[in-house]
Amino acid sequence: MKLFGRSHLGHWRNAALLVLAVLIPAAPATWGGQKASQTDSSGAGAKPEPARPKFDVPIPIGHDATVVGLPYFDKGKLQMYFTIVKAFRVDLNHLKMQNAYLQTYDDKQTEDADIFLPSSMLDLNTRIVTSDTPVTVTRSDFEIVGQKMVFNTQTHKGHMWGHVHMVIYNHQDEGEASASPSPGPVATTAPQPGAVPQ
Repeated sequence: MKLFGRSHLGHWRNAALLVLAVLIPAAPATWGGQKASQTDSSGAGAKPEPARPKFDVPIPIGHDATVVGLPYFDKGKLQMYFTIVKAFRVDLNHLKMQNAYLQTYDDKQTEDADIFLPSSMLDLNTRIVTSDTPVTVTRSDFEIVGQKMVFNTQTHKGHMWGHVHMVIYNHQDEGEASASPSPGPVATTAPQPGAVPQ
């Protein structure tokens, strides 16, 4: 009797195929030494979307827009209004602004200061505006022109450096004495030339 005759080989072949058919689906798929992740219908294996910035703008990345108006609210109160002649979305977190006007508002929702930035960058996460070109800040009582500026739109605090020029306006009611010296000619009681003393 042949141990491995033709009939016995057929039985062994069928048994081996049956074992392989049972074991192969249970084996994890591997490639390059790592398990191949199976993505389900819920999209758990998909790449997560990056977090949107805190101050998002409706301009796609790599695109620009002209004459853009952007209100900025904090706790339901209008803090600032951006009027941008040309805006370019550099990436997810940065907006380049050309000829931007920023109107700030105080706690009573009244206009506070007006900022003009010829060329600047707005970080949409930190909400900080930076500019390396001269910036003009105007309020009812002063005007400042600075060569460079960093401005926090949340705290309304900024820093200017380089050549900075400031003009302070003295607003007082009529009839009140001015605390600052008058820039006009000073009156004198000295006799004028040719006058005859009395």
